[in-house]
Parts: sequence; structure tokens; C-alpha cells
Amino acid sequence: MGDALRRTGGVAHASTGVLYGAFALTGFATALLGATLPVMMVRWSLSDRRAGVLFLMVFFGSSMGALLSRGRPVSSVMRGSSLLVPVCVAMGFVAGWAVFPVAFLYGLSLGITMTSISLLRSARCVKSRVREMNRLNLIWACGAFSCPSVANAVIRFNGVRALLLGLGALFALFSVWVLVVEMGRMPVMESRSAAFRTGGKRLPALIAVVTLLAVGLESSTGAWIATYAERLRHGIEAPVAAATVFWFGLLASRAMHSTKVIAAIHEHVLLKVDIAIAALGCGVLLLSTAPLTLLIAALLIGLGVGPIYPVLMAAVLPWVSGNMIFVTAGLGGTLFPMMVGALSTRTGSLRVGMIVPAMAGFGMVCLLPFAAGRLEPLEV
Repeated sequence: MGDALRRTGGVAHASTGVLYGAFALTGFATALLGATLPVMMVRWSLSDRRAGVLFLMVFFGSSMGALLSRGRPVSSVMRGSSLLVPVCVAMGFVAGWAVFPVAFLYGLSLGITMTSISLLRSARCVKSRVREMNRLNLIWACGAFSCPSVANAVIRFNGVRALLLGLGALFALFSVWVLVVEMGRMPVMESRSAAFRTGGKRLPALIAVVTLLAVGLESSTGAWIATYAERLRHGIEAPVAAATVFWFGLLASRAMHSTKVIAAIHEHVLLKVDIAIAALGCGVLLLSTAPLTLLIAALLIGLGVGPIYPVLMAAVLPWVSGNMIFVTAGLGGTLFPMMVGALSTRTGSLRVGMIVPAMAGFGMVCLLPFAAGRLEPLEV
């Protein structure tokens, strides 16, 4: 009996580690197109408008994936990760207009995988759900932070196709783990998944709008900051540096918010500070012309916007039914990168296009006094 318990505990710890690794990999995959956009635009012959449509397809797919993450979470994880394998392979060979439906499937499979892992871990950590959601968002940020330098190094030495095939291979290994271990040996751990949906209230409209703006600011900055740095002609390393600094800010802020000292501060105060920092970064972004000011803007936006969505998600998940906050986040990620590309093409200036994420930051500042009162107390 004792040996059986020890084996079960060992499998549970291994499962946690593998799921964390896969969630970091989804962060890497989400940041991939933005971090390598200058290269991808040449490879796929994309204008700014078409690049915006590309991001629309990816994030619309991600939003649909969040909406389709229903039923047993572990089965949903399997659907998402197994779909990612052929999609990553297809991304390595696709050309012309075919890139857009493949990009939709890329976002769809990522959305299913990310949302399902979140639901699965929440079901397995009922008593520490808030800490687990913060931990997952921190792990996701680690993957996104590593993306610009790792992806561009692989592209430089082995090419885009090798990068995408390698990504597909990693998701294939994860799919095998889910099939053999998560579905085959640990079904009992999902028995508590109903506890995830005990809340019965709908997501308040103001919280939904702030969530949409926060994720819109994060996704549009992550998608376009590297290309924006290249357009400003700050040197060959500027795109990688700008993207890395942005994701570092996001990672650092989520790491700080996971500490007991910061977690003890009321979420209303945290949101005010975070949104103010993000809005300041947006202001610096609009005024930036020199490499240093652009890096400062990227850092401030990352520091400010990084914790907003995790704080909102952790605050509402215990009492809001369903997965609408994931869907709302996906909608923000869908619209804002597309709007940057559309405005840039219409005006002939990506600087003008970057007004879109700035307006998202300033919009959160305006809505915060009204939205903060709609938050329920966080679980302890």
C-alpha cells in the first residue's frame, strides 16, 4: 500500500512538472510570431495589413480554442496538443495565402491547450487555486521570455523550418505523455474538476472590458515591438532586444506578484499600480525615437501589463461560472494586433499603428475606478 502511494505521488509530481513545461512551451509558441515577425514577413511576403490579419487569425483561433475547451480537461489537453503537432509542421512548409488558415489552426490548438491546462491544474489545486493560476502565468511568461533569443538563434543557424519542426516534435512528446500518463493512469485526479465551476455569477461587463484591454495591450505589444524596433532602424539586434526586454518585464512583474509580500496587497491597489505603469510605458512608447527610450517603454509596458490578467483571472475564477474570462482575453488578443497592422498600412506608419496599444493602456486607466468595485475578494 505504501509503495503504491509513493508511486502515485511520484507520478503526480512528474505530471505537475510536465504540465508546467508544456505550459511554458505554449508561452514560447504564443510569442513566436511576434518575436520573429521581421523574418516571417519576408518569408511569407506580408505587408503590415496582412501581418495584422495573420495575428487576427492566430488570436481568433486562440479565442475559439478557449471557447471549445469543454468536457474533461485532460481530454481537451490531448486534443489541443495533438493538433499542434501537424500544425507546427504545416507552418514550416506553408506559403502564400495558405498561411492564414494554418495560422488559425495554430491559434486554435494553442488556445485549447493553454485553457485546458489551466482548467486541469485548477481542478487539481482547489485549495490553492489563486497561487496556482499565478504560478501558471509566471511559467507561461518564462516561455515567452525565452522565445526571442532562442527562436532567432535557431533561425540564424538552422532556419525557420527547423524551428517549427522542433516545436512540433516537443508537442508530440507532450501528447504521448498525456495519452499514456494523464489519461491512462491519473483519471481519478479529475474527480474534483467540478469544484472549478462552483461559481454561478456572470463575468461583469467592466471586468470583461479591462481584461480585453489588458490582453490586447500585451498581445499587440508582443506582436509588433520587434518589427517597430526594426522600422526605427536601431540596428540588427534591436528587434531581439526590444522583444526580450518586453517579455523580461512581463516575467519579472509576474515573479514579483507571486511573492507573499506582493500577494498580501489588496488586488485593487495592485491593479492601480500595474495599470499606471503600463500607461506610462505606453506614453514613452509613443514618444520614443532613440533605442534606449524604446527599451524603457518595452520594459515599463511589460512590468505593468504582465500581472493585470493574472490578477483579474485569480480574482474572478472562484465566483464566475464558465470560461468566459479566457474567451474575453482571446478576443482582446485577436483584435488589437490586427488593428495595429491595419492602421499602419492605412497611414503608412507603424508609429501611428502603435497608438492602438497605447489607447488600450489609457483606456484601462479611465475604466479602473469603475471596474475595481466589481471585483470580489480573492481567495486566501
